[in-house]
Amino acid sequence: MTDILFYILAAVLVTLSCCAVSLPNLLHSAIALIGSFLITAALYIMLQIELLALAQIMLYVGGIVIFMLLIILLTTGLGVDNKLSKVSIGKWLGNGLITGALFTGLLYFFTENSSNLLDATASKAAPITIDQVGIRLLSPTNGFIVPFEVISLLLLAALVGAVVIARKDDDKEEDRS
Repeated sequence: MTDILFYILAAVLVTLSCCAVSLPNLLHSAIALIGSFLITAALYIMLQIELLALAQIMLYVGGIVIFMLLIILLTTGLGVDNKLSKVSIGKWLGNGLITGALFTGLLYFFTENSSNLLDATASKAAPITIDQVGIRLLSPTNGFIVPFEVISLLLLAALVGAVVIARKDDDKEEDRS
């Protein structure tokens, strides 16, 4: 039963991921991306990694994708069909061939070198509690507090930049009228 559920979730995840990168409407793409992140969280729950599933939902769905939706809706004209996304069959075929060759090369590499990729000591690591993860993440001396704050500032700068770009377009349109 678990295998069947995994294959169903994997098929839905692949479909939503393909929709997220190929839909011409950016709003629909962002909604498909939300769905793919939620399915990824469901896969984490199946693996009994509830902390990672919760982080997936809180950070990616609750933060980044909602942030992307805000940017799409704040900038003018991005919620409609994108004219630049109309690509010819030749480009689709070329991109498909490149992707297939890359996938085949990676598949060959991982099947030929599978014994070298796995480290025997990595599977014997001690389990880590949520408290230890929190201390490690937010510790000012040896944690990840500085990269966390830098990323938050970069996201804020991206939002401010999107608003500035949207406002400049509105001003130019008013000048033309």
